[in-house]
Amino acid sequence: MEAARERRTNNRREILAASMVGTIIEWYGIFIFSSGAIYIASAFYPTVSRAESLLLTLLTFALGFVTRPVGAFVFGHFGDRMGRKNVLLITLLLSGISTGLTGVVPGYASIGIWAVVLLVILRLILGFGLGGEWGGAMLLTLENFRERRGFWSSFVQSTVGIGLIIGTAIFLLLEFVLPSKAMYAYGWRIPFLLAFAILAIGFLIRYRLAETPIFEAAKAEKKILGLPAGQLFRHHWHEVLAGTLLAGSSGNFFYFAISLLPAVFEVRGIISVTTGLIAVTVFAIMDIVFVFIGGILSDRHGRRILLFSANLIALVILYPSIYYYNPYAFTAFLAVFGIAHGLSYSPLGALISEVFPANVRYSGNSFSYQFGNSFIGGPAPYASDALGLISYPLYPVFTLVFILVAFVTIARIRESRGSDLGVLGEAGS
Repeated sequence: MEAARERRTNNRREILAASMVGTIIEWYGIFIFSSGAIYIASAFYPTVSRAESLLLTLLTFALGFVTRPVGAFVFGHFGDRMGRKNVLLITLLLSGISTGLTGVVPGYASIGIWAVVLLVILRLILGFGLGGEWGGAMLLTLENFRERRGFWSSFVQSTVGIGLIIGTAIFLLLEFVLPSKAMYAYGWRIPFLLAFAILAIGFLIRYRLAETPIFEAAKAEKKILGLPAGQLFRHHWHEVLAGTLLAGSSGNFFYFAISLLPAVFEVRGIISVTTGLIAVTVFAIMDIVFVFIGGILSDRHGRRILLFSANLIALVILYPSIYYYNPYAFTAFLAVFGIAHGLSYSPLGALISEVFPANVRYSGNSFSYQFGNSFIGGPAPYASDALGLISYPLYPVFTLVFILVAFVTIARIRESRGSDLGVLGEAGS
């Protein structure tokens, strides 16, 4: 019985599916909230102007990132102490249920301010669950496939594009099928409710898996730490800081491209909601293609050079992207942003996991990634929109600053390609 279970859980396709399903829910939830921002603004913030309601919706979106570092700390701790698998089951349940329930919350017209309160609570719960999701999913892949880790990490990182395509495709379909009045009334809720189906499938897949061999080896060697975060911040704070800045920069120009730009251009009447969804889908397609290219190239040439190249591309197109006022240019710029993000995202996932020892790796990669995305990446739409309301040329400034910070960080962090993931940190060393 045990041998059969071990053979089943070592199946490559099941490992990849288990790694990907939770992050698909994560990105799916992010993108349907972003794609439906105008409808959500109307349902929950109808008492202010359209521009102000959009700003409040983007702020609500950003609030979901506040609890991510808390989730990263909690789930990273238990992931390093008790194993990757069980933690990933919990994060999946929290993410899927809170995303699905968003489609059930009554609007402001029904229960007033309590609608906003419930929406915010669900965003905070979602953020807490997602705080431990990405780090564990990445380790489930990297700690099972020791060779060509940049390529294998691409499968987890490709879920950005997959979740985006699923989410935007559903919204596009609803846009074509339902009249505008129906979309505002109830249509925007349908994509959130579909998260329950993804959750059910994902839970069954993850439940079948065993623990990663690297964690099992650490447990067998009695190298599991009582407080992984203590060792992490005493001996690996440089890596945490570097990982935070790199993840934050990547998330910053990502959200600038797929959340802020479409919303700003839609509010100004430059593009329609449908055009925005199509352009974001183009971004997703390019992202999926180039996330695998970036992973393969990073296995050959290293993680740092790919991160540098991707940030350079984003830097070059950042300001032009806000000054070409037509749907075709808008779509082209999002395609290039998709290329840049794809090239950087697999090397990023591998790098900020590989630089940490096995017995603090869940804490290290989770905290770096989530702290960076929570306080640098996630607030990008809100911070950029607030700056843009002061003066239009200020829209890209927040993103520009962190792209420049990324260049400095890339120059200072060590290359991790080919490192031994089985290395363990000693308590007190």
